[in-house]
Amino acid sequence: MRRTAGIRFVVAASALLCGGLAFPALSGQNRPAPRPGAKATLRGFSAVRSAAEERIEEKFAEQPSASRAEATLRRLTEAPHVAGTDASRRTAEYLRDEYRAAGLDAEIATYRVALSYPGEISLERTVPSRMRLARPEEPVPGDPSTADLRAVPGYSAYSPSGDVTAQVVYANYGLPEDFQRLVEMGIDLRGKIALIRYGQCFRGVKVRLAERDGAVAVLLYSDPRDDGFREGDPYPQGPWRPESGIERGSIQYTFLFPGASPSSVSSPGNGQQENLPRIPTLPISWRDAAELMAYLRGPKVPREWQGGMPVQYHAGPGPVEAHLRLAMQSEARTIYDVIARLPGETSDWVLAGNHHDAWVFGAADPGSGTAVLLEVARALGALKRGGWTPRRTILLCSWDAEEFGLLGSSAWVEQHQEDLERHAIAYLNMDIAVLGERFGGAATPSLRELVRDVARETRDPRTGKSVYDKWRERTEQLPVPHGKGPSATGERPLPLSALGSGSDYSAFYQHAGVASMDISSTGEYGVYHSIYDDFDWMKRFGDPSFAYHVMMAQISGRILMRLADGDVPPYDFGEYASEVNRLLADLQSTAREEGARDPRVLDLRGVEEAAALFQQRAREEEEAVRGMLANPPDPVRDAAVTRALAGVETALLSPQGLTGRAWYRHTFSAPGVNMGYAAVALPGVRDAVERHDWPAAKREADALKQALERAAERLHEAARAARAPAGPAAQPRLVR
Repeated sequence: MRRTAGIRFVVAASALLCGGLAFPALSGQNRPAPRPGAKATLRGFSAVRSAAEERIEEKFAEQPSASRAEATLRRLTEAPHVAGTDASRRTAEYLRDEYRAAGLDAEIATYRVALSYPGEISLERTVPSRMRLARPEEPVPGDPSTADLRAVPGYSAYSPSGDVTAQVVYANYGLPEDFQRLVEMGIDLRGKIALIRYGQCFRGVKVRLAERDGAVAVLLYSDPRDDGFREGDPYPQGPWRPESGIERGSIQYTFLFPGASPSSVSSPGNGQQENLPRIPTLPISWRDAAELMAYLRGPKVPREWQGGMPVQYHAGPGPVEAHLRLAMQSEARTIYDVIARLPGETSDWVLAGNHHDAWVFGAADPGSGTAVLLEVARALGALKRGGWTPRRTILLCSWDAEEFGLLGSSAWVEQHQEDLERHAIAYLNMDIAVLGERFGGAATPSLRELVRDVARETRDPRTGKSVYDKWRERTEQLPVPHGKGPSATGERPLPLSALGSGSDYSAFYQHAGVASMDISSTGEYGVYHSIYDDFDWMKRFGDPSFAYHVMMAQISGRILMRLADGDVPPYDFGEYASEVNRLLADLQSTAREEGARDPRVLDLRGVEEAAALFQQRAREEEEAVRGMLANPPDPVRDAAVTRALAGVETALLSPQGLTGRAWYRHTFSAPGVNMGYAAVALPGVRDAVERHDWPAAKREADALKQALERAAERLHEAARAARAPAGPAAQPRLVR
């Protein structure tokens, strides 16, 4: 689901993975002794376990197979598999069976949810001349998948039905400032059809803002300036969107809360559920959008509004008119989550996941992530057969109905929330895992250095350099953000952004308070959510040799193993504390600009004091854990420190949730109300400040202060446990 920037031959796993692989048992007391002179080089590991971990990770890295990943992706893309269909169920059953063949315990969890499908779709230009639009995507010679009649037509899930005829107004990207610009140009959107191009924010945000300003319908289109021929050759000559390509997608207001209950299906859009839109919406190709834009008049658009279609853009309204008729079908259907488990020695969980449902074939989104996750499972299964057991249980999850609004992962997280609070260490997400050669991602600040560590130790398959060095070369020319100076080694930390929304980490991180990350290897990608995101596209452009699928399996597997095997999880709360203080300074500046210069309007001094305490406790925890890891491991002490540290992220949740959208509970980061995908930092306070809702800003500031104080106390608990003598005295005291 996550939108990136312009970005059946299955061999038995046992035969491929076992092939003579044998090495000593590595679980429990049978772990090898450290090599002479071995040092605790790995974050979160004592010297004894660091040496063993390096050896087992080397064996893991040898296991992922490019040919097997290619065969997996070919199988996953054999047929369209939209959530709620038999094809999606068969995909889930295939994944369950593959996880079992790899040696993991795997089951399917089912949920009943409301899903939305197209019935009748009709769009016609009625003035100045009649022309049928909403034309289907054109087949590509040599790529038979693009002619598959089973593909669902382009539509916006959860659009209500409707029948409207109105003049058209062009609203650029549909951002708040774009709608304000229309007002300044004297253009009234009331009673009009808004023509809006994809990009810059989540499609549901565009619809909600158009709805707010009185539009009677929305037409979404992909402009060639953003992901078409203006960027490069369109498919099949290149990786970019052809003129008939259509971006399907849900327009559910997931930035308020994700999910749709079966009780809402009888009449979506009637106000029964606040996260459902109320005006009919349809995505179209730029080929069809050009047939409307060519006849729009009114003022010429600002230069930054001019897209890539070969016409001068005008804002309207009219004189072009369009007739849109939608008959949508909404109903309760069953979705299928696949949960595979590799049991560990303790009750803690390390989780990784990706969704398996796709709008059509989904080679990149989500098939690349699914193929990578299966390679991780097969490699871990091979280690298990060789005698290795992880210290912590590893869960590999394939979610359903992510494309409709994170439904499968949200349902599972809500069902298992208490278990996650007691057991979860971290969640790793891989949605669109492979598009090309550029590694990057987003993460909770406490996990960013772990991602960098693993990137340093993994080779880029084309250059032979470390993934980290290639990443650094690509980013070193970028301007240094305020407060982002060199690290202790003299290097500038490589950027990993904050987590917004748009993929399955959202429920784990922003609702349940589990430290999370989302990683990928990106590239040029213009076929997002279209029929052209198929196996042939991946084979021609995304990853022809499937070497980057192997690289992503190596990176993600190493991350999981570090989290699963460390004496304590390899968190870095020093970076977290620094980030909080930097963002708080920025929030202070924003509040003053918005009119809160008087502390009686908004006083953030209490939050500043809590942030300073959080930073102090992070330094104390880091020193105490470093000292603990210099000593021999002690299971009781390690468990006490682990539970305290895992509780830091949960402590940053607001019990009452954010104002106006209580499902989102994290005080550090949430999807922007007017962005949808991108993250807003310190969201409770910032959103209230930007609304000039000063009573809410005060409440949210107090909630943030309390969250930081709770997090600081968890760090204090961890430091105290780390300094405690080995043995029973180190029993964990913290109840999360």
